[in-house]
Amino acid sequence: MLTITISGADKSGAMARISTLLMRKGYPLKGQQLMESQAGAKLVKISLEAAQVDRVKLAQELSSLSSDYKVVEVEGDQAAAALLKEMTARFPDVAAQVQAYAAAFGVQNRNPELFEAGRKLGAFHFEKDWSFGTPLKMPVALRRSLVPALENFGRVEATDSLLMLADTPFLGRGKQINCCGFVTGFIQGFLDAGPLTANTLVHKAACRDKGDLHCAYALKYVL
Repeated sequence: MLTITISGADKSGAMARISTLLMRKGYPLKGQQLMESQAGAKLVKISLEAAQVDRVKLAQELSSLSSDYKVVEVEGDQAAAALLKEMTARFPDVAAQVQAYAAAFGVQNRNPELFEAGRKLGAFHFEKDWSFGTPLKMPVALRRSLVPALENFGRVEATDSLLMLADTPFLGRGKQINCCGFVTGFIQGFLDAGPLTANTLVHKAACRDKGDLHCAYALKYVL
């Protein structure tokens, strides 16, 4: 079952028009509901008896009715799980998959979902490539394993408590979605998987998309 949230439904009859279009296009419609966002805008929530949906195709079909109609969120989409599996297989060439993954979620849920996806991939990458030999403590682990792992995404500068990436494929360039939350999650998951680095806390300290010179990630740990 999928739940699709569509914005731009402020005009009278919007829910009926959208529902009629979806049924005419063959979507397995199970229900519809008119909602209101926190800002007071009207939203239509559509339930489909389906495991996944082509979000791009759906957006095009809705725009044929009105340019106001936008797909805000698709919940329960198994395509997101498939993208996460594909990221694991294609690492480190995952920028396109991370973008598609981000697009599967609304703005409110996007960063937490990107963080969680990054955390899972970071832990997987540590276990696969960096878990052998004597466990390392911070900050040695940062320089010997985490920095080389992050260099898959771009040039990295590091101190004992700060990681700086001048450029990554996860910035919000042009029509791309900012996916820096994925990198934060990757760092956290990588460190959580290490037996002597699991007490490290990671947070985003700066972002190029906000005008800073680097994307920076602060690390807090106890020696």
